[in-house]
Amino acid sequence: MIQSFKLTVETLGQKMPVYIFRVDDVLVDTGPYSMRNEVRSIVKELPINRVIHTHHHEDHTGNSAWIERFYSIPQWIHPLGVKKCNQRTNLPFYRSLFWHNRAPFHPEGIQQNVIETENHSFQIIHTPGHAEDHIVLIDEEKGICFSGDLYLFHSPTSNFSFESVPELIRSIDKTLSYSFQEVYCSHQGHLKHGRKLLEKKRDYLLDLQDSVTKAYLEGKSAKEIRKHLFPRNKLFQYISFFENSPAHTIKSIIKEIS
Repeated sequence: MIQSFKLTVETLGQKMPVYIFRVDDVLVDTGPYSMRNEVRSIVKELPINRVIHTHHHEDHTGNSAWIERFYSIPQWIHPLGVKKCNQRTNLPFYRSLFWHNRAPFHPEGIQQNVIETENHSFQIIHTPGHAEDHIVLIDEEKGICFSGDLYLFHSPTSNFSFESVPELIRSIDKTLSYSFQEVYCSHQGHLKHGRKLLEKKRDYLLDLQDSVTKAYLEGKSAKEIRKHLFPRNKLFQYISFFENSPAHTIKSIIKEIS
């Protein structure tokens, strides 16, 4: 059995949906601390025996310290995320408004390649690009993928400074080498035709990478390329004080080829 739980954070006139999922006895991610009352009500009603985190970001691990304190159940994350989870977050102002800082907790590093539940066998796939410790969970027999933040949107125009477009392309390609159709996305929920959406995002990013590479090899600067491809700023870029910006998108591609 798979259950989806939508948590909607609203700040500064912006609504940000976040999903956590229950599959058999496993909780996938714990949501942001800003939604702690809702998450605690959900968790108290579920037969949860373990937690798997898709990555360490605060909107995915915000209630993990509470679970650690009150439930004697194992929590897992990719080994590259363990140290980050052991530390309290110190978020930029706008991210702390949305998600709130979270307390430290102490998950185990995932060592196995497969995690079994009563009704599923999930392959654990390392998919960096959005975060170095990002993973997806794929059950090929059932045709489903828990994609964390790998999908999000099919045509993103901006990125964070810690993200890499070329790395995302490689991770999406790796994910698409497995057999599945449905996707459970941490910010879009259940996507029945999620594979097609991931393919669409991969193709979009490949076209974007080609456009940036061509312009750069013709001698254009990152600033010129950004102005040509993405001339207008969006509201979220102002809210984030340009921590999220098309400039980071362009620079991550140029970094790969320079």
